[in-house]
Amino acid sequence: MMTGRNCNARLLLSGLMAAILVLLPWGAPRARAGDERMAGLTAAVIDNGALTVSAELIRWYNRNLQEDLNNGIPKDLYYYILLKKRQPGWFDEEIFSKTIKHTIKYDVLKKQYSITTRTDGQITQKTVESFDEMAQLISRIDHVRIETSVRLNPRHTYYVSIKAEMRATNVPFYLEYILFFIPALELDTPWADSAPFYSLGRSP
Repeated sequence: MMTGRNCNARLLLSGLMAAILVLLPWGAPRARAGDERMAGLTAAVIDNGALTVSAELIRWYNRNLQEDLNNGIPKDLYYYILLKKRQPGWFDEEIFSKTIKHTIKYDVLKKQYSITTRTDGQITQKTVESFDEMAQLISRIDHVRIETSVRLNPRHTYYVSIKAEMRATNVPFYLEYILFFIPALELDTPWADSAPFYSLGRSP
């Protein structure tokens, strides 16, 4: 005979499972027309294991962010790029991921912006004079190459997802842990998806 405690536990478990089933299909938020932040996202197949990705980050800075940078507070801008395979009726499979990190610093004495870019274990540096020039450089992803160790199957459909995040550089460890669970960073765009494509470049 089921006790009242067991009955309540079963009801609670059923409620939790129902909530999970409702939330899982949606996953992370996707960009809608009104909140698009990653514009012009395109993926071009080079061969069956490589492609290039281009996109532009729009409406990403405000006066407070500009003032922080001009006061010498460095910022880190991250681009997260995912190559996914469509799996109808199930979760899409992540084939490859790539992260691009820009660290932006302003030298108040030299009045110059330095941009340090890290990707695939490589580091490049650039120095520019104006905020607009800096913003233009870091807001564009121009034919970034993605190479996978997996040969893409011409019978499968693929697409690229991308998002951007920005936060202050050198955040203390305990703050990084807290910020990980807080969705509102200084910049946290929705995921944007490219048009679907086959490995040989044909549109589905």
